[in-house]
Amino acid sequence: MGRRGGPPSSAVGPVSAVDAIRAVAELLSAPEAFDGGSQGAAHSLAAGRAGAAVVLAALADGVDDADLRRAAHGHLVAAAKSPGAMQSSGLYSGVGAIAYAARTMVRRPGEYRALLDGLAPRVGQAAAQRTAMLREDLAAGAGLRAHAFDTVSGATGLGRLLLALAPDRPPLAELLSSLVELAEPSGDGGLPHWWTAGGPGLPGPDSEFPRGHLNLGLAHGVPGPLALLALARLHGVQVPGQDTAIEALAGWLVARRIDAAWPMTVRVEDEEAGRLPADPPTRAAWCYGTPGVARALFLAGAALGRADWRGTAVAALADTLRDPSSWNLEGTGLCHGTGGLLRITQRMAQDSGSADLAAHLPALAATVTRELDAALGAGEAPGPLAGAPGLLEGAAGAALALHAYTHPPAGLPEWDAFLLIS
Repeated sequence: MGRRGGPPSSAVGPVSAVDAIRAVAELLSAPEAFDGGSQGAAHSLAAGRAGAAVVLAALADGVDDADLRRAAHGHLVAAAKSPGAMQSSGLYSGVGAIAYAARTMVRRPGEYRALLDGLAPRVGQAAAQRTAMLREDLAAGAGLRAHAFDTVSGATGLGRLLLALAPDRPPLAELLSSLVELAEPSGDGGLPHWWTAGGPGLPGPDSEFPRGHLNLGLAHGVPGPLALLALARLHGVQVPGQDTAIEALAGWLVARRIDAAWPMTVRVEDEEAGRLPADPPTRAAWCYGTPGVARALFLAGAALGRADWRGTAVAALADTLRDPSSWNLEGTGLCHGTGGLLRITQRMAQDSGSADLAAHLPALAATVTRELDAALGAGEAPGPLAGAPGLLEGAAGAALALHAYTHPPAGLPEWDAFLLIS
């Protein structure tokens, strides 16, 4: 694996960063990388072959490596043939995962056109199912199922894929309209429509959330719909009520910032009483916490020209970065690790022009490099049932975030769109 260019700062040892990225690429390139174990997720974007294809294709761009490109294609083909690959599901599995990987791997006009043309109607059907599920929940008024509307499994994630595949087709318009309905004020001035029965974990009763909760995570909560509505507008796709919905969701999030951070959840009891939770748990992650919320709010500000929202988002992320003791991260991954914090900070620094945010990037990249080296040294490798090395939670995603820092892409498909940050 060759190398072009290098890190923008000596704070990241170029040899160790490149070596860590190379090690991940070599592990993912092995034909047996995802053999054996449960085949249910072997094709997935989060931890399977579709994710590996995205990673290897992006790594190949930075170093002009034909071998990595071939390995990426091999994973895509194998993913498409895996059990469950053509099922209707969310963005991270099933037909959505295959279509996302193929779309992200396009580098020449017409590349993967036949595959994408065949998958697009299936993605539209999956999105229509999630849209119908969301509207069913809204009509029932008993709380939403997270997998009806969220980024990982619901309408929001599939909507981002449709924005790339078929932005002018009815399934996306219907999906966006359902998110507008989600943001409409409650008729009795009560709970927002996006409250969820139970807790933020597995379905069912939760003693910590006896009456349910409102989720503030970009992975499973209302920042996801906000980010999609904003991204659609930035791409010139609008439906009636979209701006009003963006204003409602962004305003709700701004009002629930506590000191320098956003909580991960708000209990129904606290929301009804009009009070913020006292000393709530938070983290500096993509999935939950300030970075993900800040990115969604920044995109909303960019979509509607609201400098105040953009400023709040940048300030909140900067405050978080100044206090590593508050990060509460796990590992190097994009979901809840340092890789996700690096990627969001890089996006925010580039889009905002904030020198404050940019100043944190070298140290963040050095941390990801160090932790990635440690993970690889501990034997984290993509073998059977290996979720940890995947795109979302493990070494593959961390390597891609580090690679994006050392080799900023130019004019290529946005590999991180599945996170709803671009």
